[in-house]
Amino acid sequence: MKARILLAVLLLAGSGSLARADEKPLDRAEVDKRVVYALYDVALTGTEIFNKGGYAECLRLYQGALVTVVPLLDHRPKLQAKVQIRLKRAADNLKDGKWKPADAAFELRTAMEEIQDEIAPSKDAKKTMWDRFGGEAGVRKVVDDFIFVAAEDKKVDFFRGGKVKLDGKGVQHLKQTLVELISEHTGGPLKYTGKSMKDAHKDMKITDAEFDALRDILVATLKKHKVSDEDIAALGKVVESTRKDIVEAAPPKK
Repeated sequence: MKARILLAVLLLAGSGSLARADEKPLDRAEVDKRVVYALYDVALTGTEIFNKGGYAECLRLYQGALVTVVPLLDHRPKLQAKVQIRLKRAADNLKDGKWKPADAAFELRTAMEEIQDEIAPSKDAKKTMWDRFGGEAGVRKVVDDFIFVAAEDKKVDFFRGGKVKLDGKGVQHLKQTLVELISEHTGGPLKYTGKSMKDAHKDMKITDAEFDALRDILVATLKKHKVSDEDIAALGKVVESTRKDIVEAAPPKK
């Protein structure tokens, strides 16, 4: 893993390095182009690592990439300053114990997206994530598949050992609240009408392992529906933010 991260950083450094003595120096446009391409590859690799639970490894990958890129943004001082602020914020909050590696990784991923948006804004930048998911129809298909797989996965224990019982009406209500929840966090028109995450999962004794299994199913479902890695990572950030309200600490050992 360390070798892979080092390789990615070295490739990034090479993309913006000075030309050889017998070549003309790269112009700013070409440097920007290479920075964007390199960060895109880093983002894809980081997403893969993060989704497998390698939060610290993903963080170091993003950190190394951004530290390498910062000097190449000297012609964009405002952007350069924003990236430096995010790097410092991530480092400080980690040091103080306020953030976990996953939180810091999301902060640095945001910095990478800001670089992308300024240098090479996507033609779909004005579209919301909800639109990119295919609107309500697309989101409902994702939710249908997600619920079907999660309900059958023993690692999730969806029905909590038989304590949770859902009839047809209950399943439809669950799907509707999930669609609303995704809408609220992706720029959609629907507002969430369900209980708070803490109240909805109170006394279910959900573990970190079960939460991770459910998250993995969501990621796999999104990939099945051709959702981009960037949007999967963004929605993953929302999901991760609910962990503290869904997972209940294990009772102390006697």
